[in-house]
Amino acid sequence: MQYMARKQTVCILTTMKVASPMIPTSLSMYSLNDFVSEGSLESAQVIDQEADKLTIAAADLNGVTIEKCRLGGAQLPRLSARDALLSKSDFSGSIMTQASFNRVILSDCRMSGLDFSNAQLHDVVFKGCKLDMVNFRFADLRRVKFVDCQLVEADFLSGVLHDVTFESCQLEATVFEKATCKSVDLRTSELINIVGWPSLKGATIDGAQLSMVAPSLAYALGLTVNNG
Repeated sequence: MQYMARKQTVCILTTMKVASPMIPTSLSMYSLNDFVSEGSLESAQVIDQEADKLTIAAADLNGVTIEKCRLGGAQLPRLSARDALLSKSDFSGSIMTQASFNRVILSDCRMSGLDFSNAQLHDVVFKGCKLDMVNFRFADLRRVKFVDCQLVEADFLSGVLHDVTFESCQLEATVFEKATCKSVDLRTSELINIVGWPSLKGATIDGAQLSMVAPSLAYALGLTVNNG
């Protein structure tokens, strides 16, 4: 079977070592009903489908594109997704605890309140996604890139973040307490009321960000600022 990396994947990943999804050149059209009945999709394309509160334990996606689908409140614990493109879809309030994503791009997706706790996200790109209040607690993120995303009150408590980039994102009241961070790049993103600055030791920010977050850093470090 022949595979190809989609052009949009190449332009997103040129500045970071993130493996591109390998999508088969020929995909068969499927419905979400097929997904429910089989519990898996392979070399498949799903477009403009709706299945709120869909429930599948240990579902599997392999070489799949999903576009303009509405899956709000889906129960998909232990979901395995490999070589997948998910775009313009709604996963708000879905449960994906212990999920495993490998070489996946999520583009222009609504994911507010999604539960990714204890998930493994390796070689994943979130682009233009709404990730407010997403639960990344105890998740393992390696070679993950967030681009133009909203992460208001997203929670990375006790997560592992290795080679993670936040590019032009909004991080407000985002939680990094007890996270293990290595090679985390926050440059170009908006950082407001970040929780857990000490856990971001070694992260990269730019000069403009430093002037904005200095009061929060001083508070986190227990510094007293006295201009008298």
